Amino acid sequence: MGRCYHLSKAVTDDQANEIIKELAERGDVKHAEISADGHYLHVDTLDGEFSVVMYSAVNICSRIANCELSFVKFDYTA
Repeated sequence: MGRCYHLSKAVTDDQANEIIKELAERGDVKHAEISADGHYLHVDTLDGEFSVVMYSAVNICSRIANCELSFVKFDYTA
């Protein structure tokens, strides 16, 4: 079961690709995707532990797109 996070502002396609690339490089991320409108990040981890992954995701999103993340819901489709 993954989680869905709202991005504080829409990210561009280039920013989304870079964010996903950096998250995918982590060994503990099973799936990461940014919605087509650039407002949501869907993440699933291999072991169900999100704290370390999301700590990185917050820093990556801040650095690349100058935006913040907030939890929206559990994502049962991830």
